[in-house]
Amino acid sequence: MSDYEIRPFEPGDADGFRSLYATVMGERKGQEWFAWKYAENPYAEEVPGMVAVRDETLVAARPLLALPMRVDGEREVALQPADTMVHPDHRRQGLFTRMTERAMERYGDRPFFFNFPNERSRAGYRKLGWAVVSERESYYRISNPRALGRSRGGGAAVRLASAAATPVARAYYGIRDRTAPDPPEIVVETASDPAATLAELAASPPPDRIHAARDEEFYRWRLGNPDWEYTAYVAEREGDPAAAVVAGTATDSGVTTTRILDVAPLEGAPEDALAAAVGQIVADHAATDVFVAPPQGIPAGVLRAFGFHADSVPPLSRVASPTSHVVRALPADRATEESALTDPDDWLLTFAEADTS
Repeated sequence: MSDYEIRPFEPGDADGFRSLYATVMGERKGQEWFAWKYAENPYAEEVPGMVAVRDETLVAARPLLALPMRVDGEREVALQPADTMVHPDHRRQGLFTRMTERAMERYGDRPFFFNFPNERSRAGYRKLGWAVVSERESYYRISNPRALGRSRGGGAAVRLASAAATPVARAYYGIRDRTAPDPPEIVVETASDPAATLAELAASPPPDRIHAARDEEFYRWRLGNPDWEYTAYVAEREGDPAAAVVAGTATDSGVTTTRILDVAPLEGAPEDALAAAVGQIVADHAATDVFVAPPQGIPAGVLRAFGFHADSVPPLSRVASPTSHVVRALPADRATEESALTDPDDWLLTFAEADTS
């Protein structure tokens, strides 16, 4: 273990990081992605995080995504662990723990860390003193079970069952779409340069709960993720924007996913405007295999009207992997703030605060 050097990111680590990503994640990321997420993130003066180096080779990384968060009306930059990697030949050496501990030491002037680990990773966070805020559900509309069966394997029986389910799913969603709300007084347009409109809606007024500080700079950066193609749907009433919903689409392993990334405003948006925007998103993405929506931002009733189902209840709960929302206040002497951060009612998050969308 002593042969490993744990140190902060350096400018020359980008190529080694992307090479390690290809080895561990099985996907080669371009320079544009690394620049957007880390090197040119407007909320960080450096690439936050730690790496482990052995024999001058980068063998593990614990990068952190900087996000502007609004807490009690104040804007502070928090950090979210993202793209944590350890080379297969260097696992079980305590590198995850050492990198995390060093990161918390180095960035102790930040208000808090937060993340959304899966069931496998949660125990590691708890061991390092992170607190669980809540279990996060997501809402799914699986339009093409056949595509999921092909991509996830499971043998001929799974592929056959998923293929048989596809016509049933299409019939079900066809009925849902025909009976879903379609308010005639709402007109939905797509915005070619949506940052100003989204920021204006998000500021009317901003919620009291913890959330990303959504201004024009945030939206221009957040919607610049080269891995996703984003479209902002603005629902207008008598020519004035009433609400907006941002959808992002990407294809991975043959499965096309459309995520509802964000909603503006986060609170108080008229349900008929949200329904009109969601309906247009579904109509415009006929080739999408899976739609995913966050648990906050759009009322569950609106999502259910379009055939979305929570992964916290059957049937999706039988196959879904639970996701936790965890937080770590920094430094340790801010214990009173951490107790406030662990109240799930104090948070209002969409996928815009998650590093993977």
